[in-house]
Amino acid sequence: MLDHSNLNNTTYDINDQKYWDKKSLYQEMDRVYDICIGCRLCFNLCPSFPSLFDSIDEAGDRKREVAENQGRVEKETQREAFLDLPEGEHASEASVEVEFRGEVTDLTELERWEVVDLCYQCKLCDPVCPYTPGKEHEFQLDFPKLMTRAQAIRTKERGVKINDVFLSKTDFTGKIGSVVGPLINFANRIKPFRWLLDKMVGIHPKRILPDFNTNTFEKWFHKNNHTVDDPIDKVVIFGTCFTNSHDVDLGVAAVEILEHNGVECVYPAQQCCGAPFLSPGDFDGFKSQAKPNIKELGNYVDQGFKIIVTGPPTCSLTLKKEYPDYIGLDETIKKISDNTYDISEYLVYLNKQNKLKTDFKNHLGTINYHVSCHLKAQKMGFKGRDVLRLVPDTKVNLVNQCSGMDGGWGMKSEFFDESIKVGEKCVNDISQREHDTVCSDCSLASHQLKQASNNSIDPSHPIIQLHKAYGFEKN
Repeated sequence: MLDHSNLNNTTYDINDQKYWDKKSLYQEMDRVYDICIGCRLCFNLCPSFPSLFDSIDEAGDRKREVAENQGRVEKETQREAFLDLPEGEHASEASVEVEFRGEVTDLTELERWEVVDLCYQCKLCDPVCPYTPGKEHEFQLDFPKLMTRAQAIRTKERGVKINDVFLSKTDFTGKIGSVVGPLINFANRIKPFRWLLDKMVGIHPKRILPDFNTNTFEKWFHKNNHTVDDPIDKVVIFGTCFTNSHDVDLGVAAVEILEHNGVECVYPAQQCCGAPFLSPGDFDGFKSQAKPNIKELGNYVDQGFKIIVTGPPTCSLTLKKEYPDYIGLDETIKKISDNTYDISEYLVYLNKQNKLKTDFKNHLGTINYHVSCHLKAQKMGFKGRDVLRLVPDTKVNLVNQCSGMDGGWGMKSEFFDESIKVGEKCVNDISQREHDTVCSDCSLASHQLKQASNNSIDPSHPIIQLHKAYGFEKN
């Protein structure tokens, strides 16, 4: 029997030699998997856990089949026959069945790694799990970090897969898109090109890709005047690669709302936060991506600026949590982590200080608000909802279901179908309640929900709706 309290192989420190030891990894997998199959609270959260539980059950079936073929036991007793057993024989019959329960140690290599590959780092298991670090339980279980460790060891052995290389180069593809965006957008809708993209880099041909915007958010910001008289605060806009290249309207809306509220905004040199490198456990790529951001953002924080993330909450999560965890918690990184806000989080912060203007001109009606997984992982509450509720005569319904996108994971050929299945569950939840508008804090989740609903749902960001409520003209 596995000792669930044995933490000899538990490490989340990439500088620990044990972290990279495959034998140690497998022993930790066995410990964590065994705890998970005894709990099963995460069954409905993501594909990883059903895969683990099904594999365990199938392992038990394999053990019984071997015993049956060897003549050690009879064919499995049907339930009706079991109930007809003479009194006193139920216990003995049941004791035989204990031998054929699946155990973690019965998993095949393929089954073990399928759990890893199906984890798309939504991190929803963290708040649900009673055994995570910080909850003062002796098991000290962190499933997402274990999955990252497994990916990192495999990447170290085999190198980064071609589709992960492609999907992590968001700044490079963004620069190309800023020049020839219309051509790429057109090509993405042509079957021969998508067939080629699938064969070359493993992007599923049915995945609808976000359109590139040649007028990037960075271009818009620097060609417009951003002078604020007597600012109440000053912030760095961390626009994120997705906002810069694809969701420019969101960045524009965020800046116009902030400046309307007397907040000085600057847009310094920046690049992708590095999150796409974490999915395959490419820590070298992650560090090289993060270090220029750390240097630049750190300088601004030292000058009293806060950091406002306008794009997918994955980016604010990365600055707050992943930089300290995987690069190290030095003084600069701690300052960045402590002073980083999601845009909705920051507006709620202003409102609590009675500094947010509520001179709204338009009502928003009923909004079904999809809560981003990576905002929940930051444990900040429902700040997008709280912002929308500031608008009079606005009702907000929570949709607490993962979209199943997770950036690059949902684009890959091998996971596309599973990704859409998860997204369809979220679409169903949204469709259950009447609404005027659907919102999501995550632009990628919005993209996913639009495709999973066959375009019947087209979510916007809460900030876009707030921009509308203020009565700003779309530029």
